Amino acid sequence: MKRVLWALLLVTAAAGAARAKVKVVTTVQTFKALAEEIGGDKVEVSALVGDNVDPHFVDPRPSYALTLNKADLLVYVGLDLEKGWLPPLLEQARNKKIQSGQPGHLDASASGLAILDVGAGTSRAQGDIHPLGNPHYWLPPENALRVARAIADRLASIDAGNAEAYEKGYRALAAKVDARQKAWDAQRKLLAGVKVVTYHKSWSYLTGWTGLAELGYVEPKPGVPPDPAHLAALVKAARAQGARAVIVESYYPRNTAQRVADLGKMKLVVLPSDTGGAQKGYLELVDHLLGQLTQAVK
Repeated sequence: MKRVLWALLLVTAAAGAARAKVKVVTTVQTFKALAEEIGGDKVEVSALVGDNVDPHFVDPRPSYALTLNKADLLVYVGLDLEKGWLPPLLEQARNKKIQSGQPGHLDASASGLAILDVGAGTSRAQGDIHPLGNPHYWLPPENALRVARAIADRLASIDAGNAEAYEKGYRALAAKVDARQKAWDAQRKLLAGVKVVTYHKSWSYLTGWTGLAELGYVEPKPGVPPDPAHLAALVKAARAQGARAVIVESYYPRNTAQRVADLGKMKLVVLPSDTGGAQKGYLELVDHLLGQLTQAVK
């Protein structure tokens, strides 16, 4: 009888292990959304960057280290975006599976992306230091799908028994993106060549994809507060060249951006740069961004 009970316990434990979900931790929420699309019920995903939080500056709470301690896979932006807060958390997590060089450590910037602004900023006086390139790359569909492909491949490596499910999840996501392309292309045509001002130099990938022309930035250099002379010159250029909008992330202060918009006769467009809130998924985020931008430039 004892042998039968022991055998049943072993079978139950094995079945539980087989059903265990892969624990994925991402930094930004868009990567969380992509991992959930790909992994479905095979994964349990959490993001460290909350709603309306600047991913450059995250408060590294002790609970984050505990979350990382239990992770099977870490997916992060890279290009030094999380340099100020992620390395200490990784050290505190004491989880060998997600350390650099391990299968559970995925730098999404190494997914075959065309990185912009490489070599920009080598000292604090030049603003936010990202000499490896501009890290705000996840919004254009081509880039999002490259990151998704990397996530799917890494999940399959970690959890080979469900590799087919992860491939199916990736293909389903790619099909959804493809189905949206016609509508997105129509909106991009309305934006092509329209001049805009952005608050921080973080929309370059999106403006490149949509064809929007960046006339200038509220910050004279990324992360450097503007002075009155810079703002006056920016407003003058915006009015002379017919700029239509000032784009600012939802986590930045709006007073200065609103003043520039008012003086330059532009519309202030406050946009999320990450999923979360009403934009739960990547597709919804892109729909929202294009919808707000096309409405602003009419």
